[in-house]
Formats: sequence, C-alpha cells, structure tokens
Amino acid sequence: MSEPAKSLSQPIIIAGMHRSGTSLTASILQQAGVFIGDQLLEANVGNTKGYFEDADFLNLHREVLIAQGIGAEGWSAAGKVEVPEQFWQRAQTLCDRRLQTHALWGWKEPRTTLFLDFWQCLLPQVKVILPYRSPWEVIDSLFMRGDDIFVHNPNFAVDIWLAYNRAVLAFYQQHPDDCFLFHCHVLRTDEAGFVDQVRQKLELPLTVPDQRLFDPAVMHHQGSHTHRLTLLALHFPETLELYDKLQQLADIPTSEAVKTTASNEAEAAYRDWILQDWRTSSRSQTELKQLKTELQTVQAQLQTLAAQLQQAQAKLTHQQRTIEAMESNRAWQLRNAWLSLKKRLNLMPEEPS
Repeated sequence: MSEPAKSLSQPIIIAGMHRSGTSLTASILQQAGVFIGDQLLEANVGNTKGYFEDADFLNLHREVLIAQGIGAEGWSAAGKVEVPEQFWQRAQTLCDRRLQTHALWGWKEPRTTLFLDFWQCLLPQVKVILPYRSPWEVIDSLFMRGDDIFVHNPNFAVDIWLAYNRAVLAFYQQHPDDCFLFHCHVLRTDEAGFVDQVRQKLELPLTVPDQRLFDPAVMHHQGSHTHRLTLLALHFPETLELYDKLQQLADIPTSEAVKTTASNEAEAAYRDWILQDWRTSSRSQTELKQLKTELQTVQAQLQTLAAQLQQAQAKLTHQQRTIEAMESNRAWQLRNAWLSLKKRLNLMPEEPS
C-alpha cells in the first residue's frame, strides 16, 4: 500500500486497564464517527452494554499472550509483552484492511495496553486514547465480576492495576502529543466535552454526539472517602503514588481530591472500619448458611411433592386402565345381549340348509 493512501487514514487505539471505562469510551467515539469494527464481542453479564471490541484484534492479542505463556485474559504483571515475529504479518494485514477502507478507524481492547510499543511501531501515525480509574474502584469491580484468578489471589488485582497503569503512564510520557489521558469519570457528566477536547488536542475529525450513552448502573462510583482507600494507603501505597502521577499528567483528571492520610491517622481511620467489615462478613456467612438451610428445606419439599405427584399419576393411570377395561367389557356384554334379543325376535337370518 502506498504511503499517500495510508496518510489518508487515521487509526485510533483505545487502551487502558480493564474495568476503567474503555468500553464506554469506545461506544462514545463510535458515535462520534470512529469505525471500531463490524464484528464486535457480544455483551454478557460482565458487560451488559457490550464490550465494543473488534474480534480480530482481540483474538490476535489472545493468541500472542498464549504463545508467550500468559493467560488469554491478559492478567500479566509485566506491563509489556513482546509480540513474536510470526504474528507481525497478521497484525499488518489487519491494519492494511482498515487503512484501505476507513478514513477514521480504530479498536478498543484493554490487552492492547501490553502491546502499545508494538502497535505504535506498526502504525506511527496512531493516536491513543487512555482512560484510567482509581485503584480502589477497579479492584472492587474486578472482585464483583468474580474472576477466578482474583478469588484465589486477591492481591494480584493490585499487581495488575499497577502493571497496566504503569504501561499507560510510560507510553503517555513518551508520546504526549499523540495520546489523550483522562479519568473515566468525566464520561459520567460530560461526554460531549470529552469528545471536543479529544478532537482539539489530537486534531481528529470527530462529531460531538448529542446523545448520552453513560449508564450509572454500569459504572458505579465509589468515592475517595471509602475506607478501602485507607487500606491501600497502609498496605499498597504505590497504587496511590501512581494514581497521583496519572492525575498530574492527565488531559482531564478527576475533580475529586484524594488525600492520603499519615500512617498513624490511617491506622486509626481503618480501625473504625475493620470490625465493621468483619461483622459484615460474618453476617454474610450467617445469611448464606440460612439460605442453604432454606434451600435444603425447599428441595426436600419438592422431593415430597414429586413423590406425591408420581403416586397420583400412577393411581390415575390405574383408574384409567380400569375404566377402559370396564367400558370394553360392558360393550361386549351389550353386543351379546343385542344378538340374543334379535334371535328371540326371529330377526336373525336363518342358517342356509
């Protein structure tokens, strides 16, 4: 493909940590005029509004991760994954196909964060949209979604948040003029303003949408007053340090101030919450036991009803068969009685001699 033809097409990447508003960002940019694929990952319980992920790029990333000994989900604390040479031509083909057919196109896929240097090398003209979200909200969202890896190792959620957002920060620092870094909470209140600022900074031919796509039921908000912020300050202070760096460099940071308390103050603050969490956990376990007991009772009742129903069906079948036998026998008796009556009345034809 010729360079002039490529220059007419503008690619856009939407990357960032999982559960950080990448799907909503993609849906808004799609409405603003960006082609993000015609075979998108379908919605499910993990994302009821849809993922807005191009299946071609998603499958490529999954295969690269597996080839490098990493799970297809992209849970890697490395922050950067090399793309083996056997995947280069496939990646180039995916891009060329879109460069030839779309003036403004791109894809959203959180795993892309692990391959940003690779894609920037392949697409030097690329513009990168980088949403981020507070560590306590992302970790809470991951726990609520229930991925097995975090059930067995909850601390790994912190490692993943750090790895992805360190990659985001490093790439933004290397290419500040070609990236747009923002806190995803801006999408809760000002989608049009977000699109307008992206349009101006990255000089993209975007159309500011007039219809809001944000759904508060999809992206919950957990303010910085939560005791979980204190927990992070006590045991994972590097998360708040990184979050503060993102806030300082962001094109649109959140307006919510985050104050990290001193160690002794944090310990005192968290002490007020720890027994509450303990009590809540114990109550949940008690309620779970009660629900299990109720479930066992209901199951026993259902088994009893099923047995009674089976007995009633057997009895009904027996009665039906008895009635059928009686009716059959009665019909035979009536036939014989009728033949006998006809003989008496000499209505029966005489036997030939």
